[in-house]
Amino acid sequence: MKTFGIIVLMLFFIIPGISFAQRFHGGPLLGFNASQVDGDTYSGYNRFGLMGGTYVYTHLTDVLDIQMEIKYMSKGARKLTTEQDPTQYKSNLNYIEIPVLLRYNTKQKIGIEAGLGFGYLFSYSEEDENGILPSRATTKFKPFELSSLIGMNYQFAKKFSVNLRYSYSILSIVNRPTVNYTYFRHSGVFNNLFSLGLYYTLGK
Repeated sequence: MKTFGIIVLMLFFIIPGISFAQRFHGGPLLGFNASQVDGDTYSGYNRFGLMGGTYVYTHLTDVLDIQMEIKYMSKGARKLTTEQDPTQYKSNLNYIEIPVLLRYNTKQKIGIEAGLGFGYLFSYSEEDENGILPSRATTKFKPFELSSLIGMNYQFAKKFSVNLRYSYSILSIVNRPTVNYTYFRHSGVFNNLFSLGLYYTLGK
């Protein structure tokens, strides 16, 4: 895990510098996630969290790009309360994620993308109506996540584009023996989210 953290820090500083090379472009990105966790006992994209980081891409052909990002991703789930059921639950999953994507660009400045995301869970917590759960009562989430990604990118100005992306865990994010069945079912547990991001391209 220590080695992974060092790699992440190196990429975080290297990627903006790469963007100034002739064949590479990139810059910062900022946005938010609307997420839920499939496999828990709740539904709905009710957990909102921030995302932010950097990205770099290069042209493979006139219409095809490859892009890599490194960013902070706040994921999780939140139960909405009602008068009939005032109990609460919220999971906060904080990842450093490295997506790698292929993007097909149309003449209308729209890009269609797909790829994989490699995530490291560096912190997490769970809450109920009484506050943050003690560590002995929390679900033991896996430290790494592999997710599938699909999305659409629209360049609305010379240096700005907006990105809408859907992400879903390929493998369960918890080990079944460690699931807290108060909040989760007996099957696998998967992050399920939509992201909306604003991308800025550095350089000319």
